[in-house]
Amino acid sequence: VAHNFRKNLNTKMTREYLSKNPKELFWLFWLGIPFLIWIYSIGIELNKKTPESGKLNKIIMIGLVAYPIIYVPIGLTLLISGIADMNAILPFHFGAMVCVFILMILTSITIIKFEKAEKLKQSNGIGLFFGIWYFIIGVWYIQPKLNEYIKRIK
Repeated sequence: VAHNFRKNLNTKMTREYLSKNPKELFWLFWLGIPFLIWIYSIGIELNKKTPESGKLNKIIMIGLVAYPIIYVPIGLTLLISGIADMNAILPFHFGAMVCVFILMILTSITIIKFEKAEKLKQSNGIGLFFGIWYFIIGVWYIQPKLNEYIKRIK
């Protein structure tokens, strides 16, 4: 029962993020966490329609999203309280940056695999990666495609 609840909640959350228009996502970017959830949503939802041989490991995706989300409040708390200085938390900061970078790469790969599986016009991998990285501009290019892709999944 708990497994089905989590699965339904996960599906509802990811589909909600992928059905938003670019303007809504642009404003959510300033929060940071919705940006990570958006990237995670792309990976999880499009991963459902890719062939078994090309699927991403869901646990790895969750870990790559969870680490930065957990690091930011803890790191800020340690810095503001004076318990740790930037030198002490710098390795953890780089770890969070690497997680986000890998997440962007995996998301770009997932979009390309989905397009290939659905026999759609394939996007440029570098273009997708930079579109995700420079979210403020890329959301206008990527999100309309994702809205169309989500309709195919339903």
